[in-house]
Amino acid sequence: MAGHLAAGVCLWVVPLALWLRILLLSALVLNMLYVLRHQAGHAWPFSITALQFERDGLVLAECRNGQILEATVLASSFVAPYLSIILLKFPGVWFTRSVVLLPDMLTTEMFRRTRVWLKWRLGRGAVPEASVDWTGQL
Repeated sequence: MAGHLAAGVCLWVVPLALWLRILLLSALVLNMLYVLRHQAGHAWPFSITALQFERDGLVLAECRNGQILEATVLASSFVAPYLSIILLKFPGVWFTRSVVLLPDMLTTEMFRRTRVWLKWRLGRGAVPEASVDWTGQL
């Protein structure tokens, strides 16, 4: 949301025609609402609500509509003790999807297991099994 606000300020101070500024700001607000509903609210039918990490390095992602999709974790994912950003690549889809995990979204042990799995996966080592969802249940 801070990024959207910063982009909005930049758009407002750039010397553009008023109609173009309003059009671009409207598109920015619509994008912000979409991102909030998709990433923060997990409200869209295709929002990822649960992840299951497999031993072979694949991830099963469950969407809100109940569909389960197989994905691979990209090496550009970010893992830290305070935040994990998991970038997923689905076969046959040209864009990637991201899942943001914060420590308070899972139990402490489940967040640790997820980080260990991601570190091993990103380092291309042997991966332990782990399963995680937004409630932190196995």
